[in-house]
Amino acid sequence: MKTLIRLILLATALFTTGCSFLGIEKSAVDVAELVPLAGMQTARVVWNSNLGKGADGKGVKLVASLDGSTLYVAHFDGKVEAVSTSSGASLWKTDLDIQISGGPGVGNGLVISGTTEGEVIALSQSTGSESWRTTVSTDIPAVPVSARGIVVIHTNDGKLYGLDAATGGQLWLFHRATPVLSLRGAGTPVIEGSSLYSGLDGGKLVKLDLMSGRPIWETPITYASGRTELDRVVDIDGLLVLGPSMLYVVTYQGDMAAVNKSDGKVKWRTAYSSWQGVISDGRALYASDANGYVAAVNPHNGEVLWRQKALSGRRLSPPVMAGSLIAVADLEGYVHWLSPEDGSIVARVEAVSSGVRAPLTAHGSVVYVYGDKGELAAVTAQ
Repeated sequence: MKTLIRLILLATALFTTGCSFLGIEKSAVDVAELVPLAGMQTARVVWNSNLGKGADGKGVKLVASLDGSTLYVAHFDGKVEAVSTSSGASLWKTDLDIQISGGPGVGNGLVISGTTEGEVIALSQSTGSESWRTTVSTDIPAVPVSARGIVVIHTNDGKLYGLDAATGGQLWLFHRATPVLSLRGAGTPVIEGSSLYSGLDGGKLVKLDLMSGRPIWETPITYASGRTELDRVVDIDGLLVLGPSMLYVVTYQGDMAAVNKSDGKVKWRTAYSSWQGVISDGRALYASDANGYVAAVNPHNGEVLWRQKALSGRRLSPPVMAGSLIAVADLEGYVHWLSPEDGSIVARVEAVSSGVRAPLTAHGSVVYVYGDKGELAAVTAQ
């Protein structure tokens, strides 16, 4: 487990250098003021619902998970809720009476959350009734993922657990030593067929066999460097992109890279720092970096195609593709739509009244925004 002294050191260091610790982030650059832009498209809030406390300023990784016509959200105080995408109305709500640190993830007919006490709790996706709960080594600051009868949990001490989706029983465990210092959080694994991909603290990427947890390959995406332990923090905590043959990943204080899915060999690396991860529309990769700059990157060679700096310091959420545009949210609850052609900002709307750390979710042109204080909104730009 990460010791108390590690947390104290990291808290001190990261509060003074602009990283992310316990979800509280500062930027190394000044917060850009929003200015009116000529010729912007019309953006509007379709609906807005105040569900509860949300992350409640605790820096936990709580998201709105979309499955069909339903969104599933969790609150730090223990409530898990199913919400209609058409109206924002609650379909069911369950109080787990324990603090939730990661989730919810959806799969195998379950809604799965991880807690600050190291419990994994699975609810029925249709009714919200509890299916099972089990305990792992420590708290779970990542969204659980589930497919093919397996639930995968990434814990704060760097362990990956494979659990039986029917019972919660442990099927396998994968573990690698963690560095002295790391960001508070863990990367959310990605399942594709019988393979599992996950970023780790220390800048490594792994591919496991989903059913057995057996490692297929391990690849360092970036190498820690610098004079201090803080300089050597190169975690992979953000979103991964799976292409037909390549996987795209970005590290904090390190690199963005393209990795061959079959053997783990790195095709290219380019210097980039982000704890949010990367997305793709099939033509380019898009990411928001530690300064709040949004960039487009050529997936074939890592060349930066454009960089938008107008949102600098605004602590951007991970981006999402919303129809033909890129959407990001910021520390004041605004959603900004960018053109994938040149990064120009083409629309903006205030979606919620608090900051947005959770990844945005989109269906077509509609973007679902989960604010830090529990507001859930649907917005769109035309």
